[in-house]
Amino acid sequence: MRVAIISDIHANWPALEAVLDDLPAIDDVICLGDVVGYGGNPIQCLDYVRNRQWLTLLGNHDLACADRDVLDWFNDDAATAIRWTVEQIGPERVDWLGARPPTDRRDGALLVHASPRSPVFEYVMDAESAAANLSELDGGLCFHGHSHLPGVFRMDGDRVRHHYGAGPIELHGPALVNPGSVGQPRDRDPDSSYGIWDTEAGTFEFRRVGYDRLAAQKAIMEAGLPARFAHRLEFGY
Repeated sequence: MRVAIISDIHANWPALEAVLDDLPAIDDVICLGDVVGYGGNPIQCLDYVRNRQWLTLLGNHDLACADRDVLDWFNDDAATAIRWTVEQIGPERVDWLGARPPTDRRDGALLVHASPRSPVFEYVMDAESAAANLSELDGGLCFHGHSHLPGVFRMDGDRVRHHYGAGPIELHGPALVNPGSVGQPRDRDPDSSYGIWDTEAGTFEFRRVGYDRLAAQKAIMEAGLPARFAHRLEFGY
């Protein structure tokens, strides 16, 4: 089975649309959370994901829409975007977001938004945090997002290695696989990032696709959201 793994759409409809146009022949799509937040098109993105009935996990921005106490974890600009999003999408969509599962499994792999240790909140961004989470996997695979940084963390002897590049990467556990962000890349590459998991071949292929960033930036500015959310899309940080 070939499964597209996407994460961190963040209400960026032009980016999601470009990813959809780029999809090769696949059998399914899994979304690792944060459908909303930061971007100016939450209804379009949310309704599309819901209507396709993809397995969609709970991200921290999704949770913040449903649980206002979580806003204490956000900086002022991010909290502003959450409050605006809640006003836009209405209570029924908010309830749907809040009902997303924080974890799931597919073909033996753990699925989370953030990390095995903290499925909604922990950032896995360095060897230390990766090692702690790899030890939780009992030799298995975990797909996660949240950091917006694509790559595969896995053990090489007693050291943690980070792998990223063109072409299919063989997956052997324990491994943490992050497809990167559809709607707000942060690895200094502004193109949308996602990946294709081949469950039979045991491989993962990273894919990048350009999108209409001007349209995404315009939606943010017209919504009156913080301007830095629009500016950062130009540079991928």
